[in-house]
Amino acid sequence: MSVVDVSAGGTLIESAHRLLPGTSVELQLETADHRLGVRGRVLRCAVVSLRSSAVCYRGAVVFDRYLPWFVDEDSTGYSVPSAEHRTGRSARAAPTQPLL
Repeated sequence: MSVVDVSAGGTLIESAHRLLPGTSVELQLETADHRLGVRGRVLRCAVVSLRSSAVCYRGAVVFDRYLPWFVDEDSTGYSVPSAEHRTGRSARAAPTQPLL
């Protein structure tokens, strides 16, 4: 499995194995300075590459809690709220109003 993109709340991964949406997963993430096991849930999965010898899937996983690597306790800059402050509601913008 390889990480395509990662944020405090989730990750986009590629794998030779299909990921079933709704499935609970535990990922082991590692950087040069950190190593962390994090639990999450598969949001979506799709085939991104198809060859005669292999299939490549790309899936999105939302974490159960924010990654601490992205939580900035310094109030002077941008910070992601810690897990204690996460509301559980999706912060979505209002829909675009139709034009007549």
